[in-house]
Parts: sequence; C-alpha cells; structure tokens
Amino acid sequence: MEGSEPDINFFNSKTCGHALTPGRREPVKYHPEFLYYDMSGEKFLLIFNHYKYLNTRYFGFKQPPTRKGTEQDVKALKKLFSELGFKVLTYNDYTHDQIIETVSRICQQDHSRTSCLAVAIMTHGEKGGELFAADRPYLLKDITNMFEGGHVSLVNKPKLFFIQACRGDLVDPGKTVQYDGDEENTLLVPTHMDFLLACSTVEDYISWRDIGGSWFFQELCSIIKTYHQDMDLLHMLTLVTRNVALGHSSNVPRDAKLDKKKQIPETRFTLTKLVKF
Repeated sequence: MEGSEPDINFFNSKTCGHALTPGRREPVKYHPEFLYYDMSGEKFLLIFNHYKYLNTRYFGFKQPPTRKGTEQDVKALKKLFSELGFKVLTYNDYTHDQIIETVSRICQQDHSRTSCLAVAIMTHGEKGGELFAADRPYLLKDITNMFEGGHVSLVNKPKLFFIQACRGDLVDPGKTVQYDGDEENTLLVPTHMDFLLACSTVEDYISWRDIGGSWFFQELCSIIKTYHQDMDLLHMLTLVTRNVALGHSSNVPRDAKLDKKKQIPETRFTLTKLVKF
C-alpha cells in the first residue's frame, strides 16, 4: 500500500494458583440458549481516536507524529456499528484525564439494559500495553481495570476491545513458504470473565496504517459487514487475522528497513459465550 506508516499483559498474574485440596466442581449447563450472548439490549461502541498529539514532557518534548488515515477507520467503524444497532460515541484527541474520566463515568453507570460494550482505540503505542493519549502515555490495563471494577450490571456481558496501535518497534519481514492449497440465580464468576481484546499486531511489533486507514480496522469492518449474519465474532476475527497477515505488505520503497513488511493481529479472550451481531 502507498505511504504505509507504523503506529509506534492483559490479565497477567504474577502469582501461581495452587491448592492442596481438590478444587470444587460445579455443574455447567450446556443448552442452545446459553451458547450466545443476549445482544437484544442496548449496545455501545466508544471510539477513542487520536490524530494529533501535544508537545509535553511525557513525550520528552518531542511531539508524536500525526496519524494520517485514522479518520478512515473512524468512518468505517461508525458506519458498520451503527448498522449493527450500536450507539457510537466518538472522542477525538482526548487527553489522559479526559479518557479516564469518560471511561470511569460510563463504567459506573447502570447497564441493566445494555447487552454489549465495545471500545475501539486508535493511537500510537509501545511495549507492555502502553498507549498514547493526546498528552501522555497510559496503560491499556488502566482502561480494562475500570470495566472489571465497574457497575455490577456489566457482569456476564461481553466487553470488547479493538486496538490499533504499535506494541513495540520490531518489524515483521515475513517468510517465504511453499504450500498446497434459586442457587441457580446466584453464581460466583471470575473478575476477568467476558472480555475480548483484539490487537492489530502482536507484542513487540509495529502496526501499519496508510491514507486509506489501518490494515486491521479496514479488514475488521469489511469482514464483519460481510459475515456478521452467518458467523460469530471469533470466527470473523480469524478471517481478519488471515486477511491482514496474507493480504497486506508495507509500501515504503525509500526505506528498505520498513518496506515489504508484514503484520499479524492477535486476539485474546475470556468470553464464556459466542458473540453474534
């Protein structure tokens, strides 16, 4: 693609769970009605889009470059998710404090009538889940932690995160290969349950974007638009991963270190049901 640009431990635990006595086994129901999340309620997509940044001490007084093409991702996401019945809220070039205040307020609201919350973040990023607000870096877990500690009405509802950002500074040169074509009403649940995190690239690697938008979000919107009536989200994300990995290469002919490089998205989830839009 012409003019490609890079966008410079989720649920990790440092302790190992070990018990001397056998763990408790509880019956798990298998029934068609428990296979999919109920998506009949209100659905929200929060878009945190970053095009330009401030020159602050948190960036070493070096203003991060503008993210040309990001407006195309916003346009595609708004169109797609609106058609899927989501209320789309867009926040452009928010500072760290504005992001935290916005997410905190939304997480503390009563979501009894909500069936799904989705968050899309487009920005620069670095290793360790670090993302750039307009004025300073912050950690992705700062956002996910607020959803984990949010209103009780968020429990058992899918919380989806789509991240377009670099996760390091390595580039993927790719490889050349040859191939042939009662008590039932109460339930103790884990804190980290019902999350999905889809990142545009794997840890340590850069993520690509051009004037037409990012490879990841453009493929995501195209795949969901085409297959949402037939496939659940995890199946569609597999197709997104395939299309990004096999269908794109960077186009930076003036810089051999960045030219003809590859990218592969990564999805992690703790969903207990399937998401079907």
